[in-house]
Amino acid sequence: MTVDVKKDEEVKDEEKTDVKEEVVERQRVLFTADAEGSWPKLFNQVSAMQKKVGNFDVLLAVGSFLPVMGTPGAAAAGATLAEYVKGQKKAPIDTYFIDSTSGAFLQASPNGKQICERVHFLGGFGVKEIGSLRVAYLSGRYDREIYSASKADAAGAAFVGAAYTPQAVEGLIRLAREQGGPIDVLLTSEWPKGLEAKMDDADAPRDPDGVPIPWEDISSQPIADLVLALEPRYHIFGSGDLFYQRPPFQTLRGGHVCRCIGLGRVGSKGKDRRWLHGLELCPAKTMPQAVLMQRPENTSPCPFAARVPSAVAGVGGGGVKRELEAEEDKKMDQKGELIPDQVFLGKLPRNITEERLAKAFRACGKIERIHLAREEKEEGKPCKGFGWITFSSPEEAEAACDLSEMLEVNGKKIVVSIARAKAGKEGGPGKKRKIEIKVEPHSDCWFCLVNPKVEKHMIVTASTEVYVATTRGPITPSHVMVLPVKHAPCFPACPAELKAAIQSHMEAIRKMCQAAGQECIIWERWIPMGLSAANHMQIQVLPIDQTSAHRAREVLQTTVREVLPKGKLRRIQAFSDVADAINDNTETPYIYFEIPGDNSAKGRGVERYVYPQVEEASKIPLNFGRQVACNLLGLEDKVDWRACSDDRETEKDLAATFRQQYLTFAPGKKPKKK
Repeated sequence: MTVDVKKDEEVKDEEKTDVKEEVVERQRVLFTADAEGSWPKLFNQVSAMQKKVGNFDVLLAVGSFLPVMGTPGAAAAGATLAEYVKGQKKAPIDTYFIDSTSGAFLQASPNGKQICERVHFLGGFGVKEIGSLRVAYLSGRYDREIYSASKADAAGAAFVGAAYTPQAVEGLIRLAREQGGPIDVLLTSEWPKGLEAKMDDADAPRDPDGVPIPWEDISSQPIADLVLALEPRYHIFGSGDLFYQRPPFQTLRGGHVCRCIGLGRVGSKGKDRRWLHGLELCPAKTMPQAVLMQRPENTSPCPFAARVPSAVAGVGGGGVKRELEAEEDKKMDQKGELIPDQVFLGKLPRNITEERLAKAFRACGKIERIHLAREEKEEGKPCKGFGWITFSSPEEAEAACDLSEMLEVNGKKIVVSIARAKAGKEGGPGKKRKIEIKVEPHSDCWFCLVNPKVEKHMIVTASTEVYVATTRGPITPSHVMVLPVKHAPCFPACPAELKAAIQSHMEAIRKMCQAAGQECIIWERWIPMGLSAANHMQIQVLPIDQTSAHRAREVLQTTVREVLPKGKLRRIQAFSDVADAINDNTETPYIYFEIPGDNSAKGRGVERYVYPQVEEASKIPLNFGRQVACNLLGLEDKVDWRACSDDRETEKDLAATFRQQYLTFAPGKKPKKK
């Protein structure tokens, strides 16, 4: 059996850069999985490896390390294990293991135990310094019924037999947070569920025998949540009898990459079932920040991004207990109109710094400015308990809001919300900020072409009145937007000639879809913002297949009932009828849809609907249109645009591909002669 000893990828990246800080304390680590009591085979291979490539510092084992009772060979394996316990045989390396099947052993030694010389059981769950590496571990296996039944008992046991419960998973997250610092390695027996998402099909795991991978048997959602919460640099797991290295993905909060490695069962044959893997690792605590944040070219988005709301996260660190209450936070930000690209932070500790906040929120997007309210007259100028972060776009600010009450310091959850403009002098009632509606191009608007930051590589076509562009984080490759060149806020506020130009492009894209045997769903969301720069209309157009087209009405109505229960979805005859639905008041939020209608002799019709946010109607979520589209296509994991964002070259290619298809249909373009 051949084993490659790979150097820590961040260390290799550092050697290619100009970073001069020295990385120290490299650890040579071997990993194995599912020994199932075959210690002689494992340790003989380790000894051979060490003679060939030099000694390793430690062996870390996942899966079933002890004999599995009731299986063929278990009795013989138990007898061999006894020889190690009695000292008749010795391990050639310091070995630390978790175990997934021995419930009796796990119940007897929840805090770990030395089995024999150089062989140690880590325990049920915990975080341990092994050499200079910080290793988190979870023994046991996932049992759906036991896990679900244990959720209601917060004081229940961490393990029922060999099955871990929510108390074990949450206990490990809490322990890692209390200790602080990055996790170098996470050891679990199972694969994280959803690991195969957000990457090219060519990189997906495959069984070498060509049979389907039994995901329900070898993966679990709690392990995926654990990876999302702990953000380890390496996650090692077994149970699948497959050797697999996933392309690295960027963690959402830390910003570094995580590498997931699955291992085969001890004794399996073939490189695709390799069960011994060597790495040279540097502890994150000794690595320069520039090296730690290196991202290889094949880095993918986080496959678990859709699980962010349910995962437990933390800013980390200590700090003085905050004395200000939540009501004081609200007083500072409860009046005035929304500032779409800025978030308000409440319940901050007095010793919080801009640097810590930047690190916690950098995965949300580009941070333009961080401002903390400080006690200027006190020594050290401590934070008053609140502050603001300005991002480069409203979408990034909305992403930061998803972390509200997920980031913790000293057990206090930080509140994150879209900021509001200052409403007036301190102590006064303040004057309501009027919505600014300006149609001239705005140099600070993310969608105005005069803005030097506008993503021009995503533009499909442009005229003096309208342009078409691909979207950031598209639901499908053909997902585009129709936008006015002028800074028009919403369709009812547009002059007649601009409305006509916009609709001509909407109709042209629909004809392009129909020519390809498709239909399309169109939506416009209008939520007025206090700053004029944020009020630029966007009409989203998404081609869909015919199979989805006949379900569009049902999915739209169902999603409205579930998400917007207090309002009414109104069917209208034309886009221009939106003005009547909002009583000609362009300060009224709304969302408008065009969906495929019923088939007739003249072809499939178009149905138009509007949901006006009037009186006591439910507030429209920023991503509601996208949620409807994703529900329709069965792509619920793409509701968050950040989970499917592409690199610049891919975005450029998508625009070029759509341009080639669309220009034949675009208004003013004549069909090419054959």
